[in-house]
Amino acid sequence: MSTSSVSEQIAARLATHGVSFTIHEHVVARTVADALERLPFSPDAYLKTVAFRLKAGGWVLAALRGADRVDYRELAAALGVGRRDLHQMTPDEVAADLGYPVGGVGPVPSNDQTRVIFDARAVAELDVVYCGAGRPNRTLEVKLAGLVAACDGVVAPIAQASNE
Repeated sequence: MSTSSVSEQIAARLATHGVSFTIHEHVVARTVADALERLPFSPDAYLKTVAFRLKAGGWVLAALRGADRVDYRELAAALGVGRRDLHQMTPDEVAADLGYPVGGVGPVPSNDQTRVIFDARAVAELDVVYCGAGRPNRTLEVKLAGLVAACDGVVAPIAQASNE
């Protein structure tokens, strides 16, 4: 699957669900650190996506605020699987299995075997978010509520507790 087709899939899925969005073109940013350094978007509105493979088959995209880290036990509980049934994917695996290049991963599934889990705190605190749009030089700007609905997302507490 080419990266352009993933970008097109994202746009098509959102449009089909009536979700308004903007795709911003910019310099390549492959990590949250790159985005913080190179992009003009508010870091408080970044939504990063971490990809996992399930032992029983299929994939999971875990979406949470850019500075947060995935709580693997909570993610496993939200999926109804054991912690050992989750395998965080390498960038090469993400590209080969899901079609997302490094820096382009977003919370929009690229196939019917991918589930999307959005962190409950992110959903409660964020309105408009900036996330991967299928290419490392593109960022999706979208209202989080519409994104969750368009992706058939599940909302659960999957971020590690912060020390605020």
